[in-house]
Amino acid sequence: MRSILLKGTIACALVLPCTAITSAAEPVLVTARAGAVDGTKQNSDEFIWRLFTQFAAPVVPGQASPVVFETWASDADTFASQPQWPQADAPKRLQASVLGALNRNQVAPIDVSCSQLVSPPPANPPSTAGGNAAVAGFPISGPPTPCIAEEVRRNRPQFDYIVNNQLNTQAGLAEAFAKSFKVAMPTSAVSVKGDWVPVQTLLQWIPAIGNLDKLHTLYYTGTSGGVEYALVSLHVSSRQNANWVWGSFEHQLSPGRCDDLGCYDSFGATKPVVRPNRAAVNTQYGACNKSAMLSKLMSAAKLSPVWQNYCMKSTQVDYTAPDGTPTALGNSVTERVFGNGTVAASSCIACHAYASFGASGAPTAAATAMLPYNPTGRPIPKVLQGSLQFDFMWGVLLAPAK
Repeated sequence: MRSILLKGTIACALVLPCTAITSAAEPVLVTARAGAVDGTKQNSDEFIWRLFTQFAAPVVPGQASPVVFETWASDADTFASQPQWPQADAPKRLQASVLGALNRNQVAPIDVSCSQLVSPPPANPPSTAGGNAAVAGFPISGPPTPCIAEEVRRNRPQFDYIVNNQLNTQAGLAEAFAKSFKVAMPTSAVSVKGDWVPVQTLLQWIPAIGNLDKLHTLYYTGTSGGVEYALVSLHVSSRQNANWVWGSFEHQLSPGRCDDLGCYDSFGATKPVVRPNRAAVNTQYGACNKSAMLSKLMSAAKLSPVWQNYCMKSTQVDYTAPDGTPTALGNSVTERVFGNGTVAASSCIACHAYASFGASGAPTAAATAMLPYNPTGRPIPKVLQGSLQFDFMWGVLLAPAK
């Protein structure tokens, strides 16, 4: 049975009628579960795990890093005046959360540029810089300055489509808008977004890890700007479906990994359903032991043993369940810490449906205003009036003027 989530009220914005407020007894969301994937007999859990074993494979056999997705184009490579596919030895570049930058009602100064780990942050960082650290027990003081950095990578088919259609700048997007160009990326397009935490901050957040040596056996790590980071969550989107196929992964040690929504993996886990612990918060849910089929795929791809510690949260293929109830898929790092603390009222597909641009080539205020309110369910047509959708990719926010 799917989890039914209850919501007493939702925030009212200029683009949302306040009549959307619901009673506390009304079921409004169900946890997203595996669904059909176009062109294959695999359900979305299996499909996303198979992609995972491809993009998490080492570039050089026998070396744990880099892995394939780290060689793809970053947001900075793609949305630039002169976009370039990265060189094989290009250094890792992380960024502050795009979602966090759009939230304006936050209090904890965690979501700041990770470059501040090298130079001290402002004495009084603005309240808009952070998410909701307290709800996840995330540290708010260092050293180093705690933060969560983001990395978005796009595979070659997606990069080429954006660049070849001149959709990498606002000037190009404005021309596309004038032509009523329909953005429809190839079915082979894949995006991967990673959330990274400095290793010293991670040891502070999860003391049970113990020390750096132990951390290196449990987490995939990388270095950016002279700082070592650990990967704590990973998000995957594939254009195989018209509404994309979405999957979210968390490290098994992340506090509250299955809180609120539960965790569902019909393909890769020996325990396909993990119910949320309603008696506690920030619970540890234990290892997500891999199924025989997934273990075989991981072995064939020669994945580093650290990837055994990453667990599927669930996958999502549609805005709603068959009965019309909106589906939810949120991550305990991205939505809970980066965002406004709410995992249970988050939806990958519904949020990304508003990725769009107006006549100027930039997203409209109506579209971006949706993001801090955790949109769920089918898109509201009025919000997208005067916009063209960017095929579910919020990277459009980063397009330079020209």
